[in-house]
Amino acid sequence: MKTICDAAVLIGLAKIGRLDLLNKLYKNIYIPWGVYQEVVVRGGKRPGVKEIDQAEWIRKIKVKDRTAVNLLVSEFGQGESEVLVLGKELKADWLILDDARARTAAISAGYRIIGLAGILLLAKQRNLIEDIKPLFDELLDKNFRLSDKIMKTILEDAGE
Repeated sequence: MKTICDAAVLIGLAKIGRLDLLNKLYKNIYIPWGVYQEVVVRGGKRPGVKEIDQAEWIRKIKVKDRTAVNLLVSEFGQGESEVLVLGKELKADWLILDDARARTAAISAGYRIIGLAGILLLAKQRNLIEDIKPLFDELLDKNFRLSDKIMKTILEDAGE
Protein backbone atom coordinates (compact mmCIF):
# COMPACT_ATOMS: atom_id res chain seq x y z
CA MET A 1 0.00 0.00 0.00
CA LYS A 2 1.43 3.37 -1.01
CA THR A 3 0.65 6.16 1.43
CA ILE A 4 1.89 9.73 1.11
CA CYS A 5 1.88 12.10 4.09
CA ASP A 6 1.88 15.88 4.38
CA ALA A 7 3.76 17.92 6.96
CA ALA A 8 0.87 18.86 9.27
CA VAL A 9 0.11 15.28 10.26
CA LEU A 10 3.80 14.50 10.85
CA ILE A 11 4.15 17.62 12.98
CA GLY A 12 0.99 16.90 14.97
CA LEU A 13 1.91 13.31 15.73
CA ALA A 14 5.47 14.34 16.60
CA LYS A 15 4.14 16.94 19.05
CA ILE A 16 2.37 14.22 21.01
CA GLY A 17 5.08 11.59 20.60
CA ARG A 18 2.93 9.29 18.43
CA LEU A 19 4.70 9.11 15.08
CA ASP A 20 4.72 5.36 15.66
CA LEU A 21 1.03 5.25 14.76
CA LEU A 22 1.82 5.94 11.11
CA ASN A 23 4.27 3.06 11.04
CA LYS A 24 1.85 0.71 12.81
CA LEU A 25 -1.07 1.64 10.55
CA TYR A 26 0.69 1.97 7.19
CA LYS A 27 4.05 0.22 7.63
CA ASN A 28 5.84 2.62 5.26
CA ILE A 29 4.91 6.12 4.19
CA TYR A 30 6.30 8.40 1.55
CA ILE A 31 6.95 12.07 2.04
CA PRO A 32 7.85 14.37 -0.82
CA TRP A 33 11.11 16.28 -0.58
CA GLY A 34 9.24 19.56 0.04
CA VAL A 35 7.58 18.06 3.13
CA TYR A 36 10.95 16.75 4.33
CA GLN A 37 12.43 20.22 3.90
CA GLU A 38 9.54 21.83 5.81
CA VAL A 39 9.53 19.40 8.71
CA VAL A 40 13.17 18.38 9.11
CA VAL A 41 15.42 20.96 7.48
CA ARG A 42 13.45 24.05 8.50
CA GLY A 43 12.01 22.32 11.58
CA GLY A 44 15.11 22.98 13.63
CA LYS A 45 14.78 21.47 17.08
CA ARG A 46 11.04 20.89 17.03
CA PRO A 47 9.65 17.62 18.39
CA GLY A 48 10.03 14.67 16.08
CA VAL A 49 12.58 16.17 13.68
CA LYS A 50 15.25 13.61 14.54
CA GLU A 51 12.76 10.72 14.51
CA ILE A 52 11.36 11.72 11.12
CA ASP A 53 14.83 12.20 9.68
CA GLN A 54 16.07 8.82 10.90
CA ALA A 55 12.95 6.68 10.43
CA GLU A 56 13.64 4.04 7.80
CA TRP A 57 9.90 3.54 7.32
CA ILE A 58 9.49 7.18 6.19
CA ARG A 59 10.69 7.24 2.60
CA LYS A 60 11.71 10.63 1.28
CA ILE A 61 11.21 11.04 -2.46
CA LYS A 62 11.58 13.84 -4.98
CA VAL A 63 8.60 14.69 -7.16
CA LYS A 64 9.47 14.38 -10.85
CA ASP A 65 6.82 16.65 -12.38
CA ARG A 66 7.99 20.04 -11.11
CA THR A 67 5.72 21.84 -13.60
CA ALA A 68 2.64 20.27 -12.05
CA VAL A 69 3.86 21.23 -8.56
CA ASN A 70 4.52 24.81 -9.67
CA LEU A 71 0.99 25.07 -11.08
CA LEU A 72 -0.51 24.02 -7.74
CA VAL A 73 1.75 25.90 -5.31
CA SER A 74 -0.15 29.19 -5.37
CA GLU A 75 -3.34 27.42 -4.40
CA PHE A 76 -2.13 24.80 -1.93
CA GLY A 77 1.40 25.52 -0.80
CA GLN A 78 4.57 23.54 -1.47
CA GLY A 79 3.98 20.49 0.73
CA GLU A 80 0.37 19.89 -0.24
CA SER A 81 1.19 20.43 -3.94
CA GLU A 82 3.98 17.89 -3.80
CA VAL A 83 1.76 15.38 -1.98
CA LEU A 84 -0.91 15.69 -4.69
CA VAL A 85 1.59 15.33 -7.55
CA LEU A 86 3.53 12.52 -5.87
CA GLY A 87 0.22 10.74 -5.31
CA LYS A 88 -0.26 10.63 -9.07
CA GLU A 89 3.33 9.66 -9.79
CA LEU A 90 3.34 6.75 -7.34
CA LYS A 91 -0.30 5.77 -7.91
CA ALA A 92 -0.85 6.16 -4.17
CA ASP A 93 -3.52 4.28 -2.27
CA TRP A 94 -3.84 6.93 0.45
CA LEU A 95 -3.00 10.60 0.93
CA ILE A 96 -2.67 11.84 4.49
CA LEU A 97 -3.70 15.50 4.45
CA ASP A 98 -5.25 17.95 6.89
CA ASP A 99 -5.54 21.04 4.66
CA ALA A 100 -9.20 21.35 3.62
CA ARG A 101 -8.54 22.65 0.10
CA ALA A 102 -5.93 19.98 -0.61
CA ARG A 103 -8.30 17.31 0.71
CA THR A 104 -11.05 18.53 -1.63
CA ALA A 105 -8.66 18.41 -4.59
CA ALA A 106 -7.47 14.94 -3.60
CA ILE A 107 -11.02 13.62 -3.33
CA SER A 108 -11.87 15.16 -6.72
CA ALA A 109 -8.84 13.38 -8.18
CA GLY A 110 -10.10 10.06 -6.78
CA TYR A 111 -7.73 9.58 -3.85
CA ARG A 112 -8.67 8.07 -0.53
CA ILE A 113 -7.70 10.54 2.17
CA ILE A 114 -7.32 10.62 5.90
CA GLY A 115 -6.14 13.30 8.29
CA LEU A 116 -4.69 13.38 11.77
CA ALA A 117 -8.04 12.99 13.52
CA GLY A 118 -8.93 10.06 11.27
CA ILE A 119 -5.60 8.42 12.02
CA LEU A 120 -6.32 8.67 15.74
CA LEU A 121 -9.76 7.12 15.20
CA LEU A 122 -8.26 4.31 13.13
CA ALA A 123 -5.61 3.75 15.80
CA LYS A 124 -8.31 3.43 18.45
CA GLN A 125 -10.35 1.05 16.30
CA ARG A 126 -7.25 -1.13 15.92
CA ASN A 127 -6.52 -0.97 19.67
CA LEU A 128 -3.28 0.97 19.22
CA ILE A 129 -4.49 3.70 21.56
CA GLU A 130 -7.01 3.62 24.37
CA ASP A 131 -8.61 7.08 24.05
CA ILE A 132 -8.55 9.92 21.54
CA LYS A 133 -9.71 12.82 23.72
CA PRO A 134 -6.49 13.09 25.77
CA LEU A 135 -4.50 13.21 22.53
CA PHE A 136 -6.77 15.93 21.15
CA ASP A 137 -6.30 17.86 24.40
CA GLU A 138 -2.52 17.48 24.17
CA LEU A 139 -2.51 18.65 20.55
CA LEU A 140 -4.55 21.72 21.47
CA ASP A 141 -2.26 22.44 24.43
CA LYS A 142 0.68 22.35 22.00
CA ASN A 143 -0.99 24.86 19.65
CA PHE A 144 -1.99 22.36 16.98
CA ARG A 145 -5.13 23.54 15.22
CA LEU A 146 -8.04 21.12 15.11
CA SER A 147 -11.57 21.85 13.99
CA ASP A 148 -14.13 21.63 16.79
CA LYS A 149 -16.52 19.98 14.31
CA ILE A 150 -13.99 17.31 13.32
CA MET A 151 -13.03 16.61 16.94
CA LYS A 152 -16.69 16.27 17.91
CA THR A 153 -17.41 13.91 15.00
CA ILE A 154 -14.34 11.75 15.68
CA LEU A 155 -15.07 11.53 19.41
CA GLU A 156 -18.67 10.52 18.67
CA ASP A 157 -17.48 7.89 16.18
CA ALA A 158 -15.04 6.62 18.82
CA GLY A 159 -17.73 6.45 21.51
CA GLU A 160 -15.99 9.01 23.69
